[in-house]
Amino acid sequence: MRWIAEAAAGSRALVATLAVALAVAGAGAAQAQLYQGPMASELSPQFYAWLRQHSDAFFAAYMTPDGRVFDPENGGITHSESQAYGMAIAYDANDAETFDRIWTWTRDTLRNADGLHAWRYEPGRGVVDRNNATDADLIIAAMLSLAAKRWNRGDYLRAAVQTASTLGDAVLLRHEGVVVMLPGRSGFTRPSQPDGPVVNLSYYHFDVMRIVADLDPSHPWDEAISAGLDFYERVVDAWIPSDWTSVADPQSPVPAERFPRRASYDAVRGPINLLAIPWDRQGELLRIVDRRFASHGAVPGIYDPHRGVRTADLAGTGYELIAAAVHCAATGTQVPMRFFAFRPETYFSSALQLLVIHQLYTKYPRCIPI
Repeated sequence: MRWIAEAAAGSRALVATLAVALAVAGAGAAQAQLYQGPMASELSPQFYAWLRQHSDAFFAAYMTPDGRVFDPENGGITHSESQAYGMAIAYDANDAETFDRIWTWTRDTLRNADGLHAWRYEPGRGVVDRNNATDADLIIAAMLSLAAKRWNRGDYLRAAVQTASTLGDAVLLRHEGVVVMLPGRSGFTRPSQPDGPVVNLSYYHFDVMRIVADLDPSHPWDEAISAGLDFYERVVDAWIPSDWTSVADPQSPVPAERFPRRASYDAVRGPINLLAIPWDRQGELLRIVDRRFASHGAVPGIYDPHRGVRTADLAGTGYELIAAAVHCAATGTQVPMRFFAFRPETYFSSALQLLVIHQLYTKYPRCIPI
């Protein structure tokens, strides 16, 4: 794929420039050549003011004063993913103060010495599992990189490079001729998983991975992106979506044996990744997903890939917006205006709603009904 080749070439050319830039501890020189992507698009002051109102409501509902983003529907726990989403939402709204508050709590509480982040924190107990979650580390590194340029913070860039480099060591695995991106440092290969390696396809945030690839040109991120795209194609073609997927045979990904055999709150994010970057079969795959959503009233749901049946709806504006965004990308039908009115519902649905709104404005402006 030409896109992947261009990304790889850009990464190789970057090594010397990045090393010099880090030596002088400034963000500007390095970020001038680092891939930023559509997420870094500078939007109008009116858009930032509008989104800031919504993000303020989100943070009022789901963030403590010291910057911990929590999930009240799950006992108030915090995941590294919730911190990553919070950083992304604050960046999208051009809110430097909130971004730094979330990052400071994340750094001081979750960050391991190697630059990865403990994935689970429980109120009253603190960090209960130091293993990382790859999706969170990808987003944290990318958001730090983008914020380093926007707000001229060399410390953000140094932290981003450390996370990206350690992550490449920890989770990129060459298996059967392809590079697999593991969901975390430990627990997803044999002998822990007899059908390992196991991946979580919702963690393949392709545009974010491209940002990380430029931060860490010494690891084969471009190959991991290519393999991830192939996994998506095979899973969508066979329609066996699952939260956790065995790629023991990379040519035949199947639901993993030792995880719940369902497609639910992880897999619902998969279409967001399908929307992230253009590639040869993107339109065709989006149309397949769109038809599945349309057959159930344009509402995503929980799916049992073994029985081939849908078992429940995923009710919430954020989930329904994913279906509406896919429908627009597949057919050209604009997203209904009601999805741009924000009111906190649940942490996860609300976070996805704000993230998808920003994705639409930066990547699919034709979908905005204005």
